[in-house]
Amino acid sequence: MTVYEKLKQEQDSLLEKEGSMKMDQNLTVSYEEQKAQWQERKKQQQKENAGIFKKLAPASLIYALIYTVCIYKNMTGAAVLLWVVATIGYICYIVKTVKERKVFKTTIIFAVYMLILAVSTFTTGNEWIIWMNYCWIFAFMVCFLIRNMADENEWNFWDYLCGGVNAVFGAIGSIARPFGDGNDFARLREKKENGKAREILIGIAVAIPVVLLIGGLLMSADLVFSNMIAKVFEGIRIPANLAGICFMLCFGFISSYCGVRYTAYRKDRQDREVKILTETTAMFTVSVLVAVLYVIFCGIQIIYLFGGGGELPAGVTYAEYARQGFFQLLVVCILNLGAVLTMEHFFQRNRAVDAVLTVISVCTIIMTASSGWRMILYIRAYQLTFLRVVVLVALAVITLLMAGTICYIWNRRFPLFQYGMAVVCVSYVLFAFAHVDAGIAAYDLAQIENGNTAGDYSYLSCLSTDAAPVIAEYLKEHPDKSYYGDGIYNWKWEYMQENDRMNQPVTLRTFNLSYLRAKRIFSEK
Repeated sequence: MTVYEKLKQEQDSLLEKEGSMKMDQNLTVSYEEQKAQWQERKKQQQKENAGIFKKLAPASLIYALIYTVCIYKNMTGAAVLLWVVATIGYICYIVKTVKERKVFKTTIIFAVYMLILAVSTFTTGNEWIIWMNYCWIFAFMVCFLIRNMADENEWNFWDYLCGGVNAVFGAIGSIARPFGDGNDFARLREKKENGKAREILIGIAVAIPVVLLIGGLLMSADLVFSNMIAKVFEGIRIPANLAGICFMLCFGFISSYCGVRYTAYRKDRQDREVKILTETTAMFTVSVLVAVLYVIFCGIQIIYLFGGGGELPAGVTYAEYARQGFFQLLVVCILNLGAVLTMEHFFQRNRAVDAVLTVISVCTIIMTASSGWRMILYIRAYQLTFLRVVVLVALAVITLLMAGTICYIWNRRFPLFQYGMAVVCVSYVLFAFAHVDAGIAAYDLAQIENGNTAGDYSYLSCLSTDAAPVIAEYLKEHPDKSYYGDGIYNWKWEYMQENDRMNQPVTLRTFNLSYLRAKRIFSEK
C-alpha cells in the first residue's frame, strides 16, 4: 500500500467518525426537543385539568351537599323535589359554563318528567314505585345531560341508548379524574403562591393514621395514659351517622364530577352514517319462518284462549292454562319488538320485508293480548297483586309500541321515537300516580267478601300506606275480620307494623303525603 493510499484511508476514517458524531449530536438534539415538547404538552394538560377542576369542583361540591342533605336516609321525603331541582340547575350550569349556551328547548321535557316523578315519590308509600321513580329520574338525568352536551342534530332511540351507556361507563372509568385534576390544580396554585400547602396536606394525611396507630398501642400498653386520653376526649361526641354522611357526600361529589367531566370534555360527538345492510336474503328467510310459526301459534290462541273452543288437556283448568307459559310469551313479545325495530333501522327497506315485519308485529299484538288474557284469567282465580298489575301495564305499553311500529313500517315519516317516548313516559306517570295498592286492596277484599277462598289477608297486610283508606274503611265495616288463620293472626296489626314509618315525626324534609294520610286515618279509627 502506497503512502497516498494510507493517507486516503485515514482521511475516510476521520470523515466517518465526524459524520457519526454529528449524527449522535442530531439524535441528542432531537431527543432533547422531544422531551421539551412532551414536558410542554404535559404542562398544557395540567393547566387544562386545573381549569376544569376550578370550573366543576365548586358546583359539584355544592350539588353533593344538597344531595346529601336531601336524600340521606330520606328516600321517600319531599326533599327529593329539592334534589331534582338542584340536579336540573347543576346540569344547566354545566351547559352554560362548558358550551356557553342554554339548554336545548327540546330537552326541557326531560326536566319536566324528573320533577313530576319527584312529586310522585313523596306522594306514595309504595317502595317499588319509589325505586322505579329513582331509576327513571336517573335515566332522564343522563338523557338531559348527554343531549345538551351534543350538537343540535336529531337524535333517535339508538343515539340515546348508545350515548347513555357510553356516558355511564365513561363516568365509571373516570373515577380517578377528580383526584388527578385536583392534584394539578393544587400544583399550579402552589407554584403561583410559592407556598407549602400541598406538603402540609400530605403530612397531615400521613400523620393521622400514624398517630392513631401509635396512640392505640400506647393506650393498650399503659392504663394511666389510656385513662388520661379517655378523659381528654370524653366531652367530644362523634355523630353515629358521620361515616354514612361522609360516604354519601363523597359519592355525590365524585359521581357528579365524573359524569359531567367525561360527558362535557370528551371529544365532540361525530354523527356517523348508519350502515344499511343491503343483503337481506338470510334475514328475510328467518323472518318468514318465524312469521309462519307465529301465525300458527296465534291461531291456537284464538281458538283455545279467546274463543273458548277446542278441548284442553285432561285435568287442566283455564287458570292453569293461563298461568302456563305466560312469562315466556312476555319475553317473546319484548324480543319481537326489539327485533322489528332493529331490522327497520339497520336493513334496507323492502316491500317483502315490510310485509313480513307487519305480520310479525300483528302476531306480537295477538300474543300480547293472549298474555294479558291469561293474566286476567289467573287474577280471577288467584287475586290481584302488584306484580300482576305491572305486567298488565307493560303489556298495554308493548301493544301501543307495536301499533306505532306498524305505522312506521308503512310510513317512514311517522315520528316513532317521539311516539314511543310519549307512550312510555305518560303510561308510567299515570301508573306512578294511580296508587295501585289501593286498587289491589279494594279488588282483593271484594273477592274475599264474594267467597273467593284464594283471598290472602297476609298479602294485604304487606301493602303500602297507599292502601290505608281502603283497608281502614273495610275494617270499620267488618270489625270482626281483623283476624285470620283461625283467629291467630291480626292482619291489621301486621299492616301497621309493616308501615310503621307513618308514625315517625314529620318534618319538611321527610314529609310524605301517603304516610301522613295513613297516620291520620288510623288515628281517627
